[in-house]
Amino acid sequence: MRRTLRCCRGFTLAELLIVVAILGFVMGGIFTIQRQGQLAYLTGAARVEVQQNARLALDTLLNDIRLALPAPGAGPTQVITAIDANCSTGPAPTAGGGASIGFTAQRAPDADAPNYHGHAVTYQLNGTNLERTDNGVTDVVVGGVQQIQIWCYDANGALNNGPAQIREIRVQIRTQTERPAAAGSPGDQHAVVEGRVRFRNL
Repeated sequence: MRRTLRCCRGFTLAELLIVVAILGFVMGGIFTIQRQGQLAYLTGAARVEVQQNARLALDTLLNDIRLALPAPGAGPTQVITAIDANCSTGPAPTAGGGASIGFTAQRAPDADAPNYHGHAVTYQLNGTNLERTDNGVTDVVVGGVQQIQIWCYDANGALNNGPAQIREIRVQIRTQTERPAAAGSPGDQHAVVEGRVRFRNL
């Protein structure tokens, strides 16, 4: 006995094309949202990195300078032991400034020296690494430093690179991501921080 099939027609080509088009729009929207979220994450992560590096570099340097002691063998008002002569060039903060500084930092008591005592410290930029040399031992404070500018001021607030006359230091640090990033990409982020410190022990 033969059964007659009725009302069993399939989808037409036009209907299939419409469904495919709708699915395409939906998938495109989902991909766009996912891509934007990924770019936002990469941008935010890079921005946090450069800001943290800039703040760490500035705080480490200024804290050491803030606790600096008079230089050994110099007058009681001289803290700086070595300075880039460009520290008296400007105008700050848009131009000039030196890239290295040396002074006598204060070290807490330890087994070899039971009292607070001084030790030679130097900060300088080596490539994109800000380096801190303490008694001949060099450590990298942070990487990704584009530029460091140091300006030196005397007691009258004038730029002066004479170690015996310097009473205040102004520092500006510009950082970028430690990994190279193409210009305009989410990882191409920069930060600038600046601070001033007067020698407190003079």
